Amino acid sequence: MKTKRYKSIEDFGKDIGVSPERVEISKMKAKLKKRIIQETEAKGLTCAELAETSGLSRSVVSGIVNGSLQSVSIERLIRLASALNLSVELNIKDAA
Repeated sequence: MKTKRYKSIEDFGKDIGVSPERVEISKMKAKLKKRIIQETEAKGLTCAELAETSGLSRSVVSGIVNGSLQSVSIERLIRLASALNLSVELNIKDAA
């Protein structure tokens, strides 16, 4: 069985029938999650400590950090980023 390689996540999304909007949302969530994990590790925080700071439950924070982003809202990710003293900016540009 030959493995198909994609040049971009957009190409992959198109091939499996995911709308361009969903691809963009997934990319935003992945970037936020990555930065949240980096900052959490840099500060030496546990999921429980981040949960306390953010006002989210420990199980929610743990699920976000260790699990899938499919059912995670951008609002919750921004809440975690804010609890880590990170600001989130939205960059809007013309589609290519």
